[in-house]
Amino acid sequence: MQLSYLWLKELTGLNWSAPEMAERLTLSGCACESIEPAGAYLKNVIVGQVTALESVPGASKIQKATVDTGRERLQVICGAPNVAVGQKVPLAHVGARLAGDMEIKKVTIRGVESSGMICSEKELGLSADHSGIMVLDNDAPVGKPLIEHLDLDDYIMGFEVTPNRGDLLSAIGIARDLAALGGVSLKLPTIALRESKTGTNEFVSVKIEDPKGCPRYAARIIRNVRIGPSPWWLKKKLMLAGIRPINNVVDITNLVMLESGNPLHAFDLELFGSNTVVVRRAREGEKFVTLDEQPHTLSSHVLLITNGVEGVAAAGVMGGLRSGVQDTTSTILLEAAYFDPVVIRKGRRELGLNTESSYRFERGVDPNGIPYAMDRAAFLFQELCGGEVLTGMVDSYPEPRRPKCIGLRPERCRASLGTDISTDKIAGILNALGLPVAEGNQLQVTIPTFRSDIANEIDLIEEVARIIGWANIPDAVSTNGPLYTPIHERDRFETDLRHILTAAGFDEILGHGLADSRIAEQLYPELPKVRLVNPVSDELDIMRNTLVQTALTAASHNIAHRLTDIRLFEIGAVYWPPNDKGEWVEEDRLSLLATGNIPGNWKVKSRPAEFADLQGAIASIGRHYGWPEMTFALTAVPFLESSASFKASLGSTTIGSLGFISAETLKRFDIKQTVYYAEFNLAAMMDLSHERRQFVPLPAYPSAPRDLAVIVDEQVPVGQILNLVRTMAGEIAESVDMFDLYTGQQIGAGKKSVGIAITYRSRERSLAGDEVDVVQQKIVAELKKKFNAEIRER
Repeated sequence: MQLSYLWLKELTGLNWSAPEMAERLTLSGCACESIEPAGAYLKNVIVGQVTALESVPGASKIQKATVDTGRERLQVICGAPNVAVGQKVPLAHVGARLAGDMEIKKVTIRGVESSGMICSEKELGLSADHSGIMVLDNDAPVGKPLIEHLDLDDYIMGFEVTPNRGDLLSAIGIARDLAALGGVSLKLPTIALRESKTGTNEFVSVKIEDPKGCPRYAARIIRNVRIGPSPWWLKKKLMLAGIRPINNVVDITNLVMLESGNPLHAFDLELFGSNTVVVRRAREGEKFVTLDEQPHTLSSHVLLITNGVEGVAAAGVMGGLRSGVQDTTSTILLEAAYFDPVVIRKGRRELGLNTESSYRFERGVDPNGIPYAMDRAAFLFQELCGGEVLTGMVDSYPEPRRPKCIGLRPERCRASLGTDISTDKIAGILNALGLPVAEGNQLQVTIPTFRSDIANEIDLIEEVARIIGWANIPDAVSTNGPLYTPIHERDRFETDLRHILTAAGFDEILGHGLADSRIAEQLYPELPKVRLVNPVSDELDIMRNTLVQTALTAASHNIAHRLTDIRLFEIGAVYWPPNDKGEWVEEDRLSLLATGNIPGNWKVKSRPAEFADLQGAIASIGRHYGWPEMTFALTAVPFLESSASFKASLGSTTIGSLGFISAETLKRFDIKQTVYYAEFNLAAMMDLSHERRQFVPLPAYPSAPRDLAVIVDEQVPVGQILNLVRTMAGEIAESVDMFDLYTGQQIGAGKKSVGIAITYRSRERSLAGDEVDVVQQKIVAELKKKFNAEIRER
């Protein structure tokens, strides 16, 4: 969501700069992610007036316009269909840089020199409209800089609002937090309605057949409206919020939605089809055409606003084509309602639409904010459209939602925050946030329905904390107060993992815990899934049950942007539905991914990543924590190649799996290079880990190295061979490693040669050569017996 900086100043009276306002909001939990100058493309653009138009020889779509700048008259080539003599227009001088990195230069077109450009809204960066030039008001002073005339010395502030804070999807909601942060009062717009003697209930009635889908529906009537363009101040607020102005009636409903957070819809009463509004579910197979002229065949998932016979709007999503406001509209039926978020989400998905209204309804609007939104819109219709506002509104609200009350103990607030904040200040902060406080033995706080995210006492304490500012709460570690908790062993373990893996050349990614159920079903169909009742999007409708989807999505994104040499890791949770005991499962895991090339340097050439790079990163963790030798066994994992899919174990404990991502899976993520992947259980890793801090003396006795080359069937796992050698060598084997692997004609088809380096050493004495030879012979005999191995002469 985006809003004008000056609009927020208007609602609060604060003189903070845009960056300061953004920083304070972000630190309080309302993330402002961008600040863009509203007039970034208006430099060197002035108000001009078209004084003459002439045709250009040999051209049917362009004209030569003479534009008065107040100082001189310039010739400008213009191809807009709506240009006319006498218009006040935005004129970009030579040297101006417009949206899309367009620089205005003096050019000659068909023999006519053009010294500037008459601009559309899109070229000025004000909207996406490029159907014609922007036409200014007749009173625009010729020669005045456009940024001054349009009052666009402003900023567009972009906000990322969390799903639980639907109240922040409005200018008033954000301004309320700002006012509390600045210690000022919220400045709501003035509403001075002059209602006629005729009542709205004489012209319309409301019937709700689905009170679950529509707990509240209200209607107002405004007669004798005049349809026309909106004043610039209204257009500006909409354009800076990313909404295209249409006409004064539609613009007012959009403005009030942005201002209050309550979506509105205006019907042409004469085209509505009756004087009765009936809210019901669509019938199976019912036909409906939305305002965008698209036909739809509906199911009962869609909630409809009807005239008692047929649908006139898809509730909370989009109006119907037949009853929309037109240039001839004179009587408006104004709708404001509260629709169930789940119902709107299902209906929106079926229609394949995503609108500003549905975005808000899905996150929950304030059912008790409807009267304010209706009166505010009616007042603007009265002032800007010359409308006659009929008395009252028809309001169907079968089961009103009442504000709840929560007790807050000031001493609990002080203890939880570890700071000595006065009771008066606590009450003042909550009152400023629109949470009325009544004092007694404990504070009794009324929670308005626009704050559905506040459920208990600790939520209120969090509200106090975020307005005070987390940076202004004393450091719990230094005070050793009630917030102080020692660093948890799990946190220390995860921190060590990050250090080890980044040192090994891996970059950390942070997943959000959500996944696409369709991809999850293809990746690992056997795993159960936790489905979300109200997902943020169709592609994120489950809690992830494996980390592989996050890792491959990140890899695919990077590869698509030509970053093909990737080594990634993530420490994150996976989720499953309740088990046999009825408990939800949340399991922490570590994922590793390697693909592309390993970068080289002046001495070592770059080379393709190998499976051994993944194993090496894991081995570095094992060395740090003193793990027993890790063993690998072939096992089936759906998203890994069957011939290179391994179960990894430490002793008798399985800690995870690793291997090559299958070709089918890579194709699904549009990846055309080999990807190696591992995923381990974090708890199992931690249980087997202990930091080796004791000093180990350097060996005092010499080593006795031996090499062994054995030929075995190609299917024999090398890990089993190494394990057998370690077992037979016993305590005197300091290390056992593979140093060579060969397949080829010299050893025959279906065979492989494995080179093994064994270092014998005792910490108590020097080993005799004969003693080592006896052990070596036992190893050879056991290899022949178990694997039918042939000893290769070297």
